[in-house]
Amino acid sequence: MAALHSSCRFRLLNVIRTLLCCGFSLVASGDALWSADEKSEPRPIKFTDAVPYGLQPVDYLGNSTDDAGRRLNDRLKLRTVQLEYQQKNGYLRSLLDALDVPVESQLLVFSKTALNQKLVQPRNPRAVYFNDEVTVGWVPGAASIELTAIDPLKGPIFYTLLQSPEKSPRLKRESRCLACHAGTTTLQVPGLIVRSFLTDKTGRPIVGYSRTTHDSEMKKRWGGWYVTGTHGTQTHSGNIFGEKEIARQKEHPALRGNLTDLSPFISVDDYETPHSDIVAHLVLDHQMHGVNLMHRAGHEARLGRRSDVEERLIRYLLFVDEPPLTAEVRGTSGYARWFAKQNPRDSDGRSLREFDLKTRLFKYRLSYLIYSPSFDGLPGEVKKRLYRRLWDILTGKDESPDFGKIPAAERAAIIEIVRVTKEGLPKYWRPQTNP
Repeated sequence: MAALHSSCRFRLLNVIRTLLCCGFSLVASGDALWSADEKSEPRPIKFTDAVPYGLQPVDYLGNSTDDAGRRLNDRLKLRTVQLEYQQKNGYLRSLLDALDVPVESQLLVFSKTALNQKLVQPRNPRAVYFNDEVTVGWVPGAASIELTAIDPLKGPIFYTLLQSPEKSPRLKRESRCLACHAGTTTLQVPGLIVRSFLTDKTGRPIVGYSRTTHDSEMKKRWGGWYVTGTHGTQTHSGNIFGEKEIARQKEHPALRGNLTDLSPFISVDDYETPHSDIVAHLVLDHQMHGVNLMHRAGHEARLGRRSDVEERLIRYLLFVDEPPLTAEVRGTSGYARWFAKQNPRDSDGRSLREFDLKTRLFKYRLSYLIYSPSFDGLPGEVKKRLYRRLWDILTGKDESPDFGKIPAAERAAIIEIVRVTKEGLPKYWRPQTNP
């Protein structure tokens, strides 16, 4: 998950920039290694400014972590879990099972924008699997599996797992991934990336976008990815590679849309499923940027900085800038069913994970990410401000037009769901009782 399609020289510059962002330049210039508690007022910064995440109390590069990758390593050392090596895909399936990552989440990317560029191509795409806390990347023929796991304080922690049956399987932490996963695209903190690049016939990027979120128009999404599922007359950039096909798509925007069979392009038997589900794509696009926003907010607070990231996060959690769907979207892998079955839900069976998929992604426009380790790990003062802003918006106290797009009935339902499914809410969120 680390290497760009650029030259070695550019990657070296990125590594140097990463070290600077970790705080080395600040130390050299005499900035003290202080925590946020030692300063009375946060330093105002711009949202685009770098954050020295290598300093205490974040200490991103420190050995102590609390994430699913570290916990799996502990279990492997204690032999309370074992990973089974299979001829087809090595440790992949066993790893997914151990981390509760559904195979239905499989997405296939053929652009050369990550590790294993020599292997990745339209005929041999990289498979990505994910849940709320973990992302796994696997390429047929690659020496290692890639894994990212969320530490509530530090953010995404990067690992590789060597595909070798002769050695006891262990996850190895990788700092080199920061060369790409800690820059402008990830909000200047260690983060996650979803890109959209149209490619040549080998998978080499030609043109596109370095960041895809739920705010992106569908027509701009999924360049360099396969996409299976139906979406009506809506168009996207998936399933297209080669200059001739790119030119054809300009004339016929629906080219290779509503695709449900990838067998003309890849050997589907090489993968866990034959799908690259459109609903899983939509969820991943939402989740990756949301995680980055939460960790940007957390790092700023812990390091005594303050930008407008919290307001940006509020807008994102409420899907304020999400473009509408103009036709129903249906996946092919069963991912939508798996995702919607996950808890928590209220006594009426309602959940923030319920899909709409006709006019927007979710039925209730407050993100399920409020249940995530990234949200729960935010500093107390940040959560306090976020809860107050959400309450004012959902109760109608904040009458800003952008937030008024959510109807009163939907806002009331969101409050009712959150009250009984989210722990640690402030007292004013609780139902008022008559004496």
